[in-house]
Amino acid sequence: MNKEFIQIDYELKDMIISALRYMLGRKTIGVYATANFIMEHPKLIDDRVKNVMLKDLEEYLNCRGIYYKDDECDYQVWKNLYEWLRNHG
Repeated sequence: MNKEFIQIDYELKDMIISALRYMLGRKTIGVYATANFIMEHPKLIDDRVKNVMLKDLEEYLNCRGIYYKDDECDYQVWKNLYEWLRNHG
């Protein structure tokens, strides 16, 4: 099988941030898949991406009782990603 590779650049990193933002509050398997993808590809996470994701996750985790209901399964995934981001890089 011939695999094509894409360059890791600013636009790709923005798409990863967008994927995380899209999945916040979704309550689907995509939440796990997105968080898992980010943790499996640490080279994609530079300081800019890390800081944006930490800010977004912090807002989600702090506001979950207000904006997000019945999200216990997602909450643990996002909390784990938040801790991973804080400890890596």
